[in-house]
Amino acid sequence: MKHPCIANTNTHEQNSNRGCSPALAGQAIRPLKIYFVRMKKQISYLVIIALAVSISGCKTFPKSGHWELASPDGHTLFSLTLENGMLSYKVSISDTTGEYAVIEDSPLGLVRNDQSFATGLTFEKASEAENIDETYALMSGKNSHCRNNANQIEFTFRGEKKGKIQLIARAYDDGVAFRYRFPEKSDKVYTIIDEQTGFKIPERSTAWIAPYDTIADWSPAYETNYMCGIPSGTPSPQTVGWAFPALFHTGRFWVLLTEAGLDTTFYGAHLRQNCENGLYRIMLPLQGEANGMWSNTASSVLPWETPWRVIVTGTTPAPIIETNLITSLSEPCRITDLSWIRPGRASWSWWSDHDSPQDFNRLVPFIDLASEMGWEYSLVDANWNNMKNGTIQKLLEYAAEKKVGLTLWYNSGGPHNRITEQPRDIMNDPEKRREEMKKLQEWGVKGIKVDFFQSDKQDMIKLYYGILKDAADHKLLVDFHGCTLPRGWSRTWPNLLTMEGVRGAEQYSWDPYFGENAHRLNVVYVFTRNAIGPMDYTPVTFSNYNEKIPHTTTWAHELALAVAFESGIQHYADRVNAFRSLPQFAKEFLKIVPASWDETRYIAGTPDSYVIIARRKGATWYLAGLNALKEAQNVSFTLPFVSNERARILLYIDGNRANQMEAKEVYIAGQQPVTVRMLAKGGFSGQIVAADK
Repeated sequence: MKHPCIANTNTHEQNSNRGCSPALAGQAIRPLKIYFVRMKKQISYLVIIALAVSISGCKTFPKSGHWELASPDGHTLFSLTLENGMLSYKVSISDTTGEYAVIEDSPLGLVRNDQSFATGLTFEKASEAENIDETYALMSGKNSHCRNNANQIEFTFRGEKKGKIQLIARAYDDGVAFRYRFPEKSDKVYTIIDEQTGFKIPERSTAWIAPYDTIADWSPAYETNYMCGIPSGTPSPQTVGWAFPALFHTGRFWVLLTEAGLDTTFYGAHLRQNCENGLYRIMLPLQGEANGMWSNTASSVLPWETPWRVIVTGTTPAPIIETNLITSLSEPCRITDLSWIRPGRASWSWWSDHDSPQDFNRLVPFIDLASEMGWEYSLVDANWNNMKNGTIQKLLEYAAEKKVGLTLWYNSGGPHNRITEQPRDIMNDPEKRREEMKKLQEWGVKGIKVDFFQSDKQDMIKLYYGILKDAADHKLLVDFHGCTLPRGWSRTWPNLLTMEGVRGAEQYSWDPYFGENAHRLNVVYVFTRNAIGPMDYTPVTFSNYNEKIPHTTTWAHELALAVAFESGIQHYADRVNAFRSLPQFAKEFLKIVPASWDETRYIAGTPDSYVIIARRKGATWYLAGLNALKEAQNVSFTLPFVSNERARILLYIDGNRANQMEAKEVYIAGQQPVTVRMLAKGGFSGQIVAADK
C-alpha cells in the first residue's frame, strides 16, 4: 500500500500533503525534497521523503523542516528551511562539478501590525507542485516573445497567533523568485510594518551597486552613481541604504537582485545600509519621501500578496542581460486593444536648450529633425504651457504635417513634490487627470512624460497605476521620469514604454564629474539597470551641453548607445546640428535602428571591462560594444547566431581620435571571430546584413 503522504510520481502536478492517516496522526515525518526532472517533452516529478516535518491534517505543527525545489533544467535549486520557528532559504547552482551556493542561508519573514510572521512559525502544509510554462508577447523591450517557465510550490505556515502566511517559491533556469501571501479573507485593513527578507552573498564577492537616493527636492529618483567592483558587505555611504538592482560576482557565478510584480497594495523596496558579512536586507521607503506625505508601510485587506523578491543567476553574465524574469513575474496585460501602441525614436530639445519648450520657434527644428530621420516622435518638455511665438495646438498641426507624433511633459505633483515646473497639479488628481487626458487625445497628442514622483511609498505606486490606466483609456503612451525602477509594469500596461530611474545624459548639464565617469557607468548599466527593464537614459549625445562638463566618451561609443540601451521610446538628446553634421553612415544608422527588439543576446564582456551585445529586429541583427576602460583595447568575439554561410557585417568603429568614426565591412562565416579595436572610452556599433536567426 502506498504511503498516504507520498505524492503520485506519475502525475503532472504532485501533491506533497494529501493528508495523514489516523495511524500517523501526531507523528513526525520527514520533509519533502522535491526535484523536477525534464525528460524529453514531459516533466516527471520525483518526491523524496528525507527529514522531520508534518503534513496538513496531522495533529502537530512542527517548527523545523527542510524542502528543496529545482528549476526545469534541474540546475537552479531553491532550499527552504524552518528551524526553531524561523524561516530561511538558500539558492544554489549545480553542474557536473558540484553544487554551489549563490545565496547562502538568508532570513525570511514579515511583521504585520497584529502579529509577527518572522518568528514562532509552524509548518502547516505544502501545495501541489506545479510546472508553469506559458508564453506571452511584449510591445517593447529586449524580447518581443517571452517564455515563463518555472517550477512552483506554495508553503503554508502559521504564526504564534495562528494567522496564516504562505511563501510562494519559483525556480527558473535563470534564477529564483519568491513572494509572501496572506491567504485568509478579511475586510479589515492590515499593515506590514517590517520585512526580514535578506540576501546573503558569499564571502569574497564583488558588487556593482548604487546607493539609494537621499531625500531632496529632486530625489529619491534612482539617480546615484553605481559603486563598481566593491567588496560585498560594504555598507552604503548613506543611511538610506542601497538601491535595486544589485549585481554581484560570486567567484564563478553572477547574481542580480531586484523585485517584480509590484502593484497598488505594496511599497517599492530597497536594501538597508548595513550589510555585514554580505547579508543585504529589505528596507521600506523613507518616511520623509514625497514631502512626508503618506505612510511608508503597506496596508491592505486580505487576501494579500507582496511583490516578488527576484534573484537572477548564471555562470556567465548572459542570463543577467537576457532575463525576462521581471516581466514573467508581473501581471499580464490589462489593455485589450494594443493597435495604437507604437514604440519609436524621438528628438528632444530640452537637453541642449532647457528653455526651448517655451518657444514655438525653437521647437520646430526638432520636429524637422525627427521628420528627416524617420523618427516617430518629438518630446516637448517642461513649461510648454507657457509657449510664446505660437501655441501647442499649432505645434501639433505642424508636427502632423511632418508625420511626427508629439509627446508632452507633466509634473506628477501635487503636494508630494516642491518642483514648480508646469503643467502641475493635474496628474495627481484623478478627475483633473482624466479631463486633461481626454483633451490630449482630442488634440492628437501621442503620449505623456510624467516627472518628479520621488517616492516608492504605496500611495505613490497607486498614482503610477492611476496614470497608466487613465493613459491607456485615452490611448496615450507613457514615459516616467524622476521615478522608481521598472518592476514589470510594461507587461501589465504596455503603453508604458520607458522609465528613467538612472543617472543619465541629463547629468551633462550639472554634474561636473559625469563626463569623466560616463564610459564606465554606460557599461555597468547594461548589466544592471537596463537588465530589469526599459531605461530612458536619453543617449547619443555628441556635443557638449556645458563646456565645463565635456564628453570624454568617443563618438563611436555614443552611437553604440542607440543599440546598447533599450527604451521603448529612445530619446536622442543632442542638438539638431550635431545630428546633421554626423558622417552619412552614422545618420543612416540612426535612421534604421529600432526602439523595440525581438531578441537580445549577450556576446561578451564584464561590467568592469567592456560589453558587447546583439539585438535582433525581424531578420536583422544589430551590434553594440562599449569600452569601460580609460585605455584602448582590442576585443575578439563570435556571433552564435551566424550560420556557416557568409555574413556581411557593417561596423561603425572608433577612428584615430575620439570625435572620429569609421565605417568598416567585415565578412565572416559561422563562428569565425570578429576583432574590433576600441579607443579609450570608445565603442562600436554595427549591423549584420545577412545572417541566420
